Amino acid sequence: MRDYIREIRENTAGMHGQEKVEYILTYYWYHILGLIAAVGLVLFLIIHFGFREDAPLFTCAMVNQEINFTRDEEMEKDFAGVSGIDKERMEINSDYNISYKDTKLEGVNESSYEKFFFQWQNEELDAVIMPESFYEYCKELGGTFYSLDRWDTEGLPLYEDGGVPVAVKAEETGLSDYLENETGETLLLVFPETGQHQEQCGEFLKFTQEMGV
Repeated sequence: MRDYIREIRENTAGMHGQEKVEYILTYYWYHILGLIAAVGLVLFLIIHFGFREDAPLFTCAMVNQEINFTRDEEMEKDFAGVSGIDKERMEINSDYNISYKDTKLEGVNESSYEKFFFQWQNEELDAVIMPESFYEYCKELGGTFYSLDRWDTEGLPLYEDGGVPVAVKAEETGLSDYLENETGETLLLVFPETGQHQEQCGEFLKFTQEMGV
């Protein structure tokens, strides 16, 4: 950098201010762009690694529900109040309107499908509220779910698959206050086996129990 500065001073000796600027922009524009790119990269790395938010302790996706972020935040607030989990460390999100097989929704963004299964594969989904047919669809794709035997489910209406309790019938619990079922199907609360936060899943089941029906 010092050599470039010395070279510019030598080559622009005797030039006026405007002439110097024009000379620099003409012959050193690519150096300037490279410097800007390098500074931008350093700033990006500082922000990305120095100021990024902590990963959620609990993530719940609501599939083919009305997209209502106000409702989602209210649900987060209520769950945080019961569980003691920081509301800022959880994500309950209804932005998952997905078409699959014979279920075709109008105006659906394909990115929701990609986001859902990317998060599943990336072990980011702890809980999902989904229609029964979507549960079957996920199984066809190789998705697996935790048996509810590992948690206290006393008083909850369970859904069994092959004699194993794998889901809670969400609409038969207090979760129905947050749900709008336009599918006519049974809505299931399930826990993908890729989920990493089993303790928080147990807290969500407690939250469901305490709300009653």
